[in-house]
Amino acid sequence: MLIEDVKKSIIDAGFHDGEKMPSVRKMAERLKLSVNTIHKAYKLLAIEGRIQLVHGKGCFWGTAPSFEVKAEESVYSVVERLFQNDLDSGYLNAFDELPSCKELSNRYNVSLYIVKKFLMQKCSQGILRHVGHRFFFSEERPVEKSNFILFVHRSDEFGRLKIESERESDVFRTFAQIAAEQKIAVKFIGYHEASNLFYLSSGETFVVKNDIHCLGVFLSTWLVNDAAKLFAHFASFKNPISVWWEYAPDVIPVIARNKKKWAFYNVAFGKEAGVIVGRYLKSKDMGPVHYLSPYHASFWSKARLQGLLDAGTDVIPLVDERYASPFDLADAAEHEGVERQVLLDNILESLLKNATLDKFVCSNDWVAASLIDYFKAKKLPAPYVVGFDDTIESYRYVFDSFAFNVGTMVKEAIYHIVAPTIYAEQRRQMQTPLGRVVEKH
Repeated sequence: MLIEDVKKSIIDAGFHDGEKMPSVRKMAERLKLSVNTIHKAYKLLAIEGRIQLVHGKGCFWGTAPSFEVKAEESVYSVVERLFQNDLDSGYLNAFDELPSCKELSNRYNVSLYIVKKFLMQKCSQGILRHVGHRFFFSEERPVEKSNFILFVHRSDEFGRLKIESERESDVFRTFAQIAAEQKIAVKFIGYHEASNLFYLSSGETFVVKNDIHCLGVFLSTWLVNDAAKLFAHFASFKNPISVWWEYAPDVIPVIARNKKKWAFYNVAFGKEAGVIVGRYLKSKDMGPVHYLSPYHASFWSKARLQGLLDAGTDVIPLVDERYASPFDLADAAEHEGVERQVLLDNILESLLKNATLDKFVCSNDWVAASLIDYFKAKKLPAPYVVGFDDTIESYRYVFDSFAFNVGTMVKEAIYHIVAPTIYAEQRRQMQTPLGRVVEKH
């Protein structure tokens, strides 16, 4: 096998940013190759900036985690923080057995004794349970055949659910798959905001009420204009509620703020995505870059730019502050009587008059694909582009894109419903599962 093929096999393994990689010997065993071949591949990947070799710590994908411990931070606080990070990234899955104590000891760079003591402490808190030397997240309530979860999403006046983005499709598909794996039934309910009514798929109205068979509710706020009005229907709901919150974290309605059995999940609206993209660019020695966004009236566009800056990226913004989302832009295009692609192209052409670089971070994949088309139409050399959302466009046009961690969000949301007091309540109200940049080159 050629060394480039070996490198590709390692890259395609799907390691997360900061994740500790197998040792040279273990990777050699996994790929059934010689230790020398893997050693050469690791060395080349390190030269390219894809992996970091930390003396005495091992090899890490992307950005190596910091091993510096603050003076006031105890070793248990460090393990708690790293454990929390692994929950957010999806490395730890609430439905699966935890990695062995030895694996966690190596990962967190602490003694086996510390890891065992930490995990036993979690058991005493009711967060974990153990069977011999194996550890699992606790399951507070047994799930029976008659149990179900309500999945509430916006719909039209006939109860037909409205799916307008790949991320929505991912959430639906992932939720259904995980629920099926855990043998939990799901009832999909449509919410028509204009009439403030709920509908079954049959078109019949549905009345929200406490039901002994209902484990809890998953509420989607995607494109819901007045979340407080939606939340009011569940104010007296006794069972746990997981909210897919698609707005700025600091504007949660008072009616739902800090409620005991409510947990909020946000995959796209914080700075974290921008920070991870910034670190990725830094690992590739890629900079300075333009940040290109026609939606800079939005919190999420500003947050992604701030994340890039926080990561130390040299950024020159090219932004339009009239629109807050692709849907906002589409409404404006309809009002002006033009195709939305035409309006976007006009905005990009105006912004690109001030471009001085050929490297771009685009606020989403639609903008990235449109930028590439613009360069082609002008017969200019193809720019380097990174997008957000990891949609089909990033594969068609072959550019790197940030994938939001929908899978971890859905798993945590379901687990909060199944075990609300032993898991989600031990953590902050707003959960932000971390995603990663998916390379296409």
